[in-house]
Amino acid sequence: MLGDLEDLACVYVAWLARERGHEVLELAEAGLGSDWNLALDDAGHGRLTVAGKVMPWTTVTGIFVRLNPDPPLPPGVALEGAGRTHFIWERREALHQVLEQVPCTVVNRPSAGRSNASKPYQMRELQIAGFDVPRWIASNCADAVQTFVHACPVGAIYKASSGLRSRVRKVDDAFMDRLAARTTCTVVQEYVPGRDVRVHTVADSAFACEVIGSQIDYRFEHEHVRYRATSVPADLASRCCRHAAEAGLVLAGFDFRVTDDGRWYCLEMNPVPSFLPYEFPSGLPMGAAIVDALTQDRRLQETHSRELSLANR
Repeated sequence: MLGDLEDLACVYVAWLARERGHEVLELAEAGLGSDWNLALDDAGHGRLTVAGKVMPWTTVTGIFVRLNPDPPLPPGVALEGAGRTHFIWERREALHQVLEQVPCTVVNRPSAGRSNASKPYQMRELQIAGFDVPRWIASNCADAVQTFVHACPVGAIYKASSGLRSRVRKVDDAFMDRLAARTTCTVVQEYVPGRDVRVHTVADSAFACEVIGSQIDYRFEHEHVRYRATSVPADLASRCCRHAAEAGLVLAGFDFRVTDDGRWYCLEMNPVPSFLPYEFPSGLPMGAAIVDALTQDRRLQETHSRELSLANR
């Protein structure tokens, strides 16, 4: 476990792994350089030192990453302003470099799913991959947006163009006033009536969860929504797994709007999805699948050893 050890997903995956008999190391980002140290070269060779114990990276079968957007400083380090910012940036960049090079499964590497940083770019990638994506425009021109909205039979929504978390809302007069005042470029997308379905992919497995009671953006409508397991067409599940893998993601979250006539519109792909709110009420074993992915190398080694043992008898 690497990063924010108080993140609930991190706590849960660590617990599941221990329940299955795996040894779990918890490496807090703030402890780098004090509680633990690392060395790694471009070939993926090196060592990890934790509490005085030295081990080669080859003994690590998987890393589950949850990084805090505002990580704490190490104990005893007092920095303010630009010094604090630069220290955190340098440490985070070092971790990013290591996570790109380590010879094991990482959920997820920093380079994976980078298209999420630009919603227009990501939606174009989804279209190329064969997903149905609602019509959209990226603009800060009020006239262009107004023309687009008028062409949408049931209206349109707007959201941030970047990967920053933002609330999705229906286009209204207040939004059009901000456009007229020259706000930043925003994604405006045709509104699709239907039910929300989140599809989490873990390696080659897909888990679909229907969101009941949602309106525009269920992430901000917690008091009115419920979650339950549902099915996803086999070809679409395969497409999700394939697209996530091509983006380098072991774990990914796809948001869909499903119309009454059964058409699945893909809204976006999240490279750092929260899966706990979906797993607990639905019973979908996403955490177990993550542990399987993180320990796959070890399980393959154990299977190979058993096969050799049987062959030598």
